[in-house]
Amino acid sequence: MSKRLTKHELDERIQIVQQVLNKRKSIGTTAKKYGVDERILKSWIRKYQADGVDGLKESRNWKS
Repeated sequence: MSKRLTKHELDERIQIVQQVLNKRKSIGTTAKKYGVDERILKSWIRKYQADGVDGLKESRNWKS
């Protein structure tokens, strides 16, 4: 199995998501700027909206 670790630290993920949610940047522009796939960024946004900062923390185990 591969490790599911991101190259973006938690603080950076929070900053990226907040930029989009505060309507300062579009998803596409923000994704390109930080080198994140748009699908991943959308996933971060969904997780942040559902669970706050805890949703953006890396999971240490697989979820079904």
